[in-house]
Amino acid sequence: MDNNSRQNTIGILYPGEMGSSFGRLLCEGGFRVVTTVEGRSPRTLHLCREAGLNIVDSLDEFLKHSDIVISLVSPSAALSVATHVCTHLEGSSRRLLYIDANSISPMTVAQISEALRRVPVDFVDASIFGLASQLRQRGTLYLSGLRAKELSTQFRPLMRVKSVGDAPGQASALKMIVSGIPKGLSGLFLETMLLAEDMHLLNDAIEACDEIYPSIMEVIRRMLPTYPQHAGRRCEELREVEETMLISGLTPRIVPAVREVTSAMASAEWPDKHDTHQWTITEIVSLIQRQGVLHASESHCDQSLEHLNGHEPRDLRPLSDSRSPE
Repeated sequence: MDNNSRQNTIGILYPGEMGSSFGRLLCEGGFRVVTTVEGRSPRTLHLCREAGLNIVDSLDEFLKHSDIVISLVSPSAALSVATHVCTHLEGSSRRLLYIDANSISPMTVAQISEALRRVPVDFVDASIFGLASQLRQRGTLYLSGLRAKELSTQFRPLMRVKSVGDAPGQASALKMIVSGIPKGLSGLFLETMLLAEDMHLLNDAIEACDEIYPSIMEVIRRMLPTYPQHAGRRCEELREVEETMLISGLTPRIVPAVREVTSAMASAEWPDKHDTHQWTITEIVSLIQRQGVLHASESHCDQSLEHLNGHEPRDLRPLSDSRSPE
């Protein structure tokens, strides 16, 4: 990366909703932003054009124009994208800065760092907190690596930026720790609201939560409406959280259950996943309830109750007027 007066050209691989939003922010800050949509979907092309990104024909041309490369892909693709970039940089003498800004575990970061050692690349690990639509107002970019502080100075006028250390992996570790919390809240909320829907108390339950837990509901109202489009990616991110915990010697218990709920949401048949429809909590709960993707079979339900109670399932129907508790 040049440290002269010329503004750096930043390349983004491959802009989805987050990548295009971050790219737009960089363009507004005066950076020239390039990307390639080679082999990508028409939706990616639309998002790039809408964000004002400069589109080039190939990865080779992309790397030729970029001083900084930012990887913003799904967690499962992060390592393969870095490896692909390395292949195209072999034999190059020009030094680039590679930023991995994906929701990946520190172990995946270590694999990417190892892959990048064979090419002239400096590596910074990054994590973005916040929804793509609210990066400037509420987003925070965390950076770790030897050039993290240098990058912080460049990006700070655009959004909140924090450097968390000189070693790649620290920013991603922080992402794993913090990002599991809103996903856990969303999963627990959805499961309990399905119970409310079954008991014809959904609106009352949401109103009670708004009154009693306003701060939690702020998180729910920000996160849950994004799940029709992003539940699949959230499953991948939760798998990275589990991996991080296991490598650290911890046994994840709640996280796998949250991933199961999130996976069920991803498997639901959401109409128009990629349109601009703003889903409400009621619509999401009602659709999941109608499709039954989180409903247990009768035998599974009985087995679960036996496990909980240590005996045959008891009658859980509401008490009627003619039946009073002893």
